[in-house]
Amino acid sequence: MKDYPNTFDEKTEVNLREHLMFGGPWRGPLIVKGKGIYCYDREDNEYLDFESQAWSLNLGFGNQEVIDAAFEQAKYLYHIKGGLNTFPRLKLVEKILNLVPDVFNRVSFEPSGSIANEAAMKIAMINNPDARYFISLYHAFHGNTLATAAGGWHATKAQGDKYGGGTKYMGFMNNFVRVPNPYCYRCPYNKEYGSCEFLCAEQLRNTLQYGVSGPVAAVILEPVQGSGGQIPCPKGYLERVRQICDEFGALLIFDEMQTGFGRCGTMFAIDYYDVVPDIFTIGKALGNGFPISGTVIQGKLEGFKDGNDDNFTFCNNPMSQAAAIKTIEILIRDDLPNNAKKMGEILTKGLKEIQKLYPIMGDVRGPGLHIGVEIVKDPVTKEPDPEMAQRIYNQGLKNGLIMGLAGSSPQVIKIKPPLIINAEQCATFLEKFEKSIKGALEEN
Repeated sequence: MKDYPNTFDEKTEVNLREHLMFGGPWRGPLIVKGKGIYCYDREDNEYLDFESQAWSLNLGFGNQEVIDAAFEQAKYLYHIKGGLNTFPRLKLVEKILNLVPDVFNRVSFEPSGSIANEAAMKIAMINNPDARYFISLYHAFHGNTLATAAGGWHATKAQGDKYGGGTKYMGFMNNFVRVPNPYCYRCPYNKEYGSCEFLCAEQLRNTLQYGVSGPVAAVILEPVQGSGGQIPCPKGYLERVRQICDEFGALLIFDEMQTGFGRCGTMFAIDYYDVVPDIFTIGKALGNGFPISGTVIQGKLEGFKDGNDDNFTFCNNPMSQAAAIKTIEILIRDDLPNNAKKMGEILTKGLKEIQKLYPIMGDVRGPGLHIGVEIVKDPVTKEPDPEMAQRIYNQGLKNGLIMGLAGSSPQVIKIKPPLIINAEQCATFLEKFEKSIKGALEEN
């Protein structure tokens, strides 16, 4: 192994892992470096990264311009508390507001996506002071704080018997009501898109009318569900949800942690669906790996004021702000949302060709580079096959390919590469993906 910073032998690694608490699944090798769309393990094996590392590296690993921007800022100021302003923070506010519809006029910055979503919930409660409830969708994921976990799939039986950590947390998880999501491949009403009249949206209306014991502060949703199974809202659904929220006085929050900054083929899902929420949250790709998230609100809303409603030690990191400014500039300069659209079309077309050969690929879906492949035992019954999906994932690692697996729908393989990929790299991925399916089938 080369002399990378902070390295040690494999035996020491195994011993130290016993002392590390990590509340997620271990899925892959120890990674020591990355460049572009590739990363490398301790043995210098190369992996094609089609996960963008929690969908955060839209510019790929090691973008030198982002590194230089963060390093240059660090020479002058790399930490300061939230109550003192900085040029990078104000400039980043300007950059973000220039990307969004004019009705949005304020941004708060947070150290993580979960906290940004919780900030959105707080703002909803400020503006609906008598409301204590929120509505989320089946298969949702909005974070891992106590407040946001309450609205996610991991606080339900979908997590298994633990219910998102066990009964010790349940006292904090009683402020969400869930409604069916627009999961067209597995429609709970056995309808087809185009003739369903959006019964799932009408269930939201019924829940607001009959199913909640008090006013609702907001409906929060992901325009394309990520952790829940790469489930895109069909065109027309969000328009109906917007109308229903207005009818009942509930605010509408878009969680754009995964969809933001080009992944759907537009800068935001707001642009892809042409629907404007009252509040939306951003993060992950905003800093291209540097930790920074945000909450963006419309001018008609009352926001945070002086006090401690939204004040965290690391909410004002100048290095992350500088990285985010440069990331946005590169996304615009290199027209990367449009590249995501084009490369997504290439990948989706190629995956559908492979699907013809392997019926275990029940569904291929998603806009831009926000793609999911659902693995089934039978394309007619659509019985989920999470074990086969895991085998395909494992074969992918053997073939030098990193992908993702969904949380509440572990039969879904997530394909979300950096937006900088080109057609040749798409072709390489398709070859590796088909080889991984073959290898998984041969294990049977």
